[in-house]
Amino acid sequence: MQTLARSQAAVLEQVSRPSTLRVAVAGRVTAMAAPGGGEVQLQATTQALCAVGIDAVLWRPWEQPLEEFQLLHVFGSAAEHLPLVHAAKKLGLRVALSTIAWYDLACSWREPGLRKFSASAKFLLRAACPWIPAWRRRLYHSVDLLLPNSQAEAEQLQRYFGVPSSKIVVVPNGADERFAAPANEPLSEVPHENYVLYAGRIESRKNQLGFLRAMRGSGIPLVIVGDVVPGYEDYFKACQQAADESVTFLGRIPHGDRRLECLYARAGALCLASWFETPGLVALEAGMSGVPLVLPIAGAAPEYFGELAQYVHSNDRRGIRAAVERALARGRDAALADLVRRNFTWSTTAQRTGEAYACLA
Repeated sequence: MQTLARSQAAVLEQVSRPSTLRVAVAGRVTAMAAPGGGEVQLQATTQALCAVGIDAVLWRPWEQPLEEFQLLHVFGSAAEHLPLVHAAKKLGLRVALSTIAWYDLACSWREPGLRKFSASAKFLLRAACPWIPAWRRRLYHSVDLLLPNSQAEAEQLQRYFGVPSSKIVVVPNGADERFAAPANEPLSEVPHENYVLYAGRIESRKNQLGFLRAMRGSGIPLVIVGDVVPGYEDYFKACQQAADESVTFLGRIPHGDRRLECLYARAGALCLASWFETPGLVALEAGMSGVPLVLPIAGAAPEYFGELAQYVHSNDRRGIRAAVERALARGRDAALADLVRRNFTWSTTAQRTGEAYACLA
């Protein structure tokens, strides 16, 4: 499989040009209640667009009429975006959507409680009959441009929702360049070095519970970073019960906090045994300094990292543990760091996004 790095290599050779385009950037209303990678992507992309000469602003609906903009860029596949997209279209704005989505049966089956039955049934129906009306299909067909993070995600939009390829431009995710040489300072909350870092919002999709059960009794120090998604409090309690004395729970660390750099600098490996990642911002951030990566086979990670990461099935506890042990033995990888630094910065994301906007002119 051709990696996304190869397919995007030419982007870095292009010189960004100033633009008078004014873009309103919007996310879910409740996005900051439990912020994660999608929210970082929204904010970092906005800042990077400004750096390449595009007038992009985080839209404040009570203060900024949509008429002040030429383009609306929405982040995330959420039903609440439909009325906003329709309002923007009525005003004559072009609309782009960063989908940040992944669809497969295994993920549907991992929904909590009885939701897994309805989610799985809907997925199977969608796979068999992509023309069936649904709010996601309406959303994807209402916008002018879809900006998935990977070719694999783009193919899902075409396969399950009938989106024409002419409306899709793949835009890679990025990482802050400060992680290329992260601050290496001890943290009082973490009594170890060379630990395995597991970062992400605490919810069943991220599979912290499966990871903790896989690593229990290994003696390897583990650091779990992330806050609990509302509604997953019982899941977090199960994670705490599965943890042994080698586990440190840190809660959420704000993205701009220097402690996050220190965590990457002192980690022996990063593991995400999630049910999927697209590809996971923390994987890019850790990879920027060569931290060995253990990532889920489902999702976009293989497209980004190729042979420079190890991949696991989320329900394979033995496989997860073995991959973590191999990653710790491997040590920092200069080739991985070079790959991420050259291909997956927010500057690259902004340039590619600006090129996509130009398609709407």
